[in-house]
Amino acid sequence: MLLRFAERLVPARLRDEWREEYTGAFFEWTLEAAEQGTPDSRFAVLGHTRRAVRSALRARFSAEQFGTPAFFLGAVAALLVLIAIASGGFQVLRHYARPLKYREPDRVVVLAQGPPFFGIRLGFRDRELYEFRERSHNLEGVATYHWNTTVFQSAREITAAEVGPEFFNVLGVGPSFGRALDGPDTFLASYDFWKSELGADRAAMGRSFDIGGHPMRLTGVMPHSFSFLSAPISVWVLAAAEPQVPARRWWLALRGAVARLRPEVRREDAEKELRRLLADAGIARRNFSVQATPVADLVYRPAWSYGFDFAAALSAILGWAAFNLYRDRRRGSSWSMARRFWAFFVAKSMLPLTALFLFMFEFGRITRLGVTGGIRPGTGALNVWLYYSAIAMMLLWAFRDQPGRCRVCLNRMRQPIRIGTPGQVLLENAGQEVMCPQGHGSIYTADSVLGADISNRWMGFP
Repeated sequence: MLLRFAERLVPARLRDEWREEYTGAFFEWTLEAAEQGTPDSRFAVLGHTRRAVRSALRARFSAEQFGTPAFFLGAVAALLVLIAIASGGFQVLRHYARPLKYREPDRVVVLAQGPPFFGIRLGFRDRELYEFRERSHNLEGVATYHWNTTVFQSAREITAAEVGPEFFNVLGVGPSFGRALDGPDTFLASYDFWKSELGADRAAMGRSFDIGGHPMRLTGVMPHSFSFLSAPISVWVLAAAEPQVPARRWWLALRGAVARLRPEVRREDAEKELRRLLADAGIARRNFSVQATPVADLVYRPAWSYGFDFAAALSAILGWAAFNLYRDRRRGSSWSMARRFWAFFVAKSMLPLTALFLFMFEFGRITRLGVTGGIRPGTGALNVWLYYSAIAMMLLWAFRDQPGRCRVCLNRMRQPIRIGTPGQVLLENAGQEVMCPQGHGSIYTADSVLGADISNRWMGFP
């Protein structure tokens, strides 16, 4: 069966020769010996089959075929289509392309505290937030939030957010229909959760559902475009009382905090005031500082950061292509040939980078933030290292591959011819010449100073 499959891979012009070598009398004799149980005959059959399959693959997917521009561009286009399908039409990127739907979002900040080491960001206890809420002159409102996983209808695991009573007022947003939370036994559903799990049924309003083993009543559905930070929240409930934790493990009771600044208040002034309030109340922690980060900075920071990297790489590609286009024109190349050659360089460099950028956004979890807005431990550094390593490898491959391509058909050139030996004969040219497999021309690369004036220059054949 494997040989029959391999035979179909072999091009028709090579099929007779392949059959003679791998399905001839010798193979039939080996197969009969294996059926009769001759010692070690099965290993001979397996080895023969492996060689036949490898030969068929080499015949079908030759180096020349891999070097064609159509193969490469088609492979990258297929990869982009695959990413689009797997991600649901670039769902994450489309989500972050929309603006925040909060009221005056530039005044909404995420509060955090921590020491000035390693960017540690922690939340607050209820006592600390009480001082902010009652004594701050720079905050218009402050609320707690926290999310964790729970079970819906004792069947599906979902993410539920516990928020303070003023949470939605601080953001300046409310349910698209229904009413706000009005008790500890009520919940709000996200639009996607209402559509997928509740069938987008308005009759579900007022009904009770089992969430985390407790009956809770649905009072409203949030707008379709509403989200907070990056967690895919399914349901929103009122926060319970702060849990009792041992004094040595005080950080287990910390919660995230979001606040709205008063008009014309600067973030720096608010941070200083909040730190002073904690110190005056005697609950400030040594070496801790308070940070107030605009919510838009946290939400869109991955898009700005990775988008800047993508733009910088694209600028380098376009700059190199423009420089070489100008140089080729100065050397006498026709405009149409030089333009087509370097346009292919831009395409083969940009398309893989685009695929990498989209893959990182859709599947790399770079947009996922913790409760205080920081990157979750273990998901940031490795992703960044892999991302920049992949960019470097793609650009290095593109720069090294381009000089070895035909200026006419863009196929990778083959048939290397060695000319001379560097350092062996005084004042003799030494280098290597490669030719287009279609016979359009050749490129000579010098290994010494002699011949450098014609090195890496296209020599077309009439």
